[in-house]
Amino acid sequence: MKYFFRVEYDGSGFSGWQRQKNAPSIQEAVEKAFTVAARAPCRVTGAGRTDAGVHARAQGAHVELDAALSTKETERSVNAMLPPGIAVYRLQPVGEEFHARFSAVSRRYCYSMCPRKRPLLYKRVWMVFYEMDWKRVEEECAALVGMHDFSAFCASGSGARHARCTVTKASLSSQGDLKVFTIEADRFVYMMVRSLIGTLVDIGRGHITAPLAGILSGRDRKRAGTTAPACGLVLDNVFYKGVD
Repeated sequence: MKYFFRVEYDGSGFSGWQRQKNAPSIQEAVEKAFTVAARAPCRVTGAGRTDAGVHARAQGAHVELDAALSTKETERSVNAMLPPGIAVYRLQPVGEEFHARFSAVSRRYCYSMCPRKRPLLYKRVWMVFYEMDWKRVEEECAALVGMHDFSAFCASGSGARHARCTVTKASLSSQGDLKVFTIEADRFVYMMVRSLIGTLVDIGRGHITAPLAGILSGRDRKRAGTTAPACGLVLDNVFYKGVD
């Protein structure tokens, strides 16, 4: 049987979602916990890979098991064996045709920045100490909405066949003294969100004068800005049809 579940995690101490040979990963930790709970080897598939230091609020994942199980008891057992920085929730049976990655309709990321030092949010936000024109950053976000080729914001080594993504939402909002960039799209290419954030910050501080739309249409990574640190990035949600 196939089961879907959500994963919330603090990515600070992990090499990312994907299992690594010589470094701890979220996937490996979750698979080990399910293997003990189900008393059988388990392979977990996630909706996507998050990089080292990136967090998730609602990563989507599925696991295939040989027998039916009690979702409440299994969820409790898995969480008891996971480290404090990882939790699973909403464990539920799904059809055999469901796939955590390929059944996803869209994904939403949030990136948090703060103009001052925030010790309690260390490894949760990018502390941006530049003099920033946040109004311009907010205005530039509109250029991202729609279907575009994001080659200018794709790091080398992605392995993707193309860099076309359809963005349905891109905005900058204020939450107290935090600035939160939110973007939702059908897919993302390697390092896309962090490259976008770094470029927007470079625009906001006047380091880059070209408009974001021009950089986007140019499809040249050399024209884009720096790559923002992983600490401020959260996979906020993965959306599916018929699955919460």
